Amino acid sequence: MGEPEDVQGECNARLFIGDNFNDNHATMRCQLELGHSGMHEEKYGREPQRVIVQWEVDEREEPTNAK
Repeated sequence: MGEPEDVQGECNARLFIGDNFNDNHATMRCQLELGHSGMHEEKYGREPQRVIVQWEVDEREEPTNAK
């Protein structure tokens, strides 16, 4: 496990989120093409269920508010 690997040719922007039990964390990685416009996006799940998460800011570029 651990931090997801960057994929060449994809945006790879990150969104850091906590789980619902507050005992771990998860990282979303934008799967759109490098240089895309608009929201970042990761899709996951098993067919036929699919989850699509979209976000605005690449958190690798933002200071964290973690204590």
